[in-house]
Amino acid sequence: MESATQLCLVVLFVTTFVNEALGAKDKELYCGVCHVIADELQWEISQVDPRKTLEVESFRVDPRGNQNTKKIQYARSETHLIEQLDNMCEKMNSYAESTDPNTGKKSYIRTSSRSGEAVTLSNVAISGDIAQKLKHACESIIEDYDDDIIASFKTERKDPKKYMCRTTTGLCIGDDDEYDDSDDETESDNEPTETEHDEL
Repeated sequence: MESATQLCLVVLFVTTFVNEALGAKDKELYCGVCHVIADELQWEISQVDPRKTLEVESFRVDPRGNQNTKKIQYARSETHLIEQLDNMCEKMNSYAESTDPNTGKKSYIRTSSRSGEAVTLSNVAISGDIAQKLKHACESIIEDYDDDIIASFKTERKDPKKYMCRTTTGLCIGDDDEYDDSDDETESDNEPTETEHDEL
């Protein structure tokens, strides 16, 4: 009877240890993919012509029963961010897993530059399994946090990556990087928020 009890305790201990190890790995993966999503969004926002605008309908109705329309900047608009998130996870094919030889910490880096220039890669693992793993994590993050991600990028911030991945989603809480709470503050408000409808 004692041996059976001891065996159960050993199995319980091993199961707990394995689950904790897998949980830590998942945390590292999801934090890394969150950083990738934030980097990609920031890049796409930076590529939009600041003169590009979007015409949206207001919820307000004038005395004649007509809905007013107004123009807002396309960059950081809800429409723009939703379009980017819709295609985001396909971009995971452009990333590989990099392991720091000193700490063993994993991160995810682009295997090609956006400008087409050569990229120097070291300590990098590229495989279909890694791409699939990144894509799955990306899809899971966007499904669970799409509204939070959009809210994070609707206004310009000092450090949008840390704001999104630590403050908003909590996917990188406990990350070793230094983090200043003042990063949560916005640098400037965006044009009127697009809480109305899609463009006309």
